[in-house]
Amino acid sequence: MTMKKIAILQCSAASDSATEALDIALALASFDYPVQLILSGEAVKSLLNQPSKRYAMLELLDAEPVVISSEELTDTSALPANIDTVIVSPEQLKRHLSQFDEVLQFS
Repeated sequence: MTMKKIAILQCSAASDSATEALDIALALASFDYPVQLILSGEAVKSLLNQPSKRYAMLELLDAEPVVISSEELTDTSALPANIDTVIVSPEQLKRHLSQFDEVLQFS
């Protein structure tokens, strides 16, 4: 049986939303589910303003790199160096999401 590829799409900068999205991504990755955390729009601020070491745990659990899609993010040097990230445009994000079997959205 193949496991479904799951995307965790966080769209809000609210700390509750960020914590829940990251917790679910970490839980799924710990059970070897193919999972990717995606930060879009305002959610990017949660990574920039309060970079948690827990984001780096995704790489330790062999989760895909954190995808960042934001038109406002122009300075990639502001991203935490210890977190594996991929930057995509909003148009690329739509195509990227189509690769997943399920998308869980936190907004």
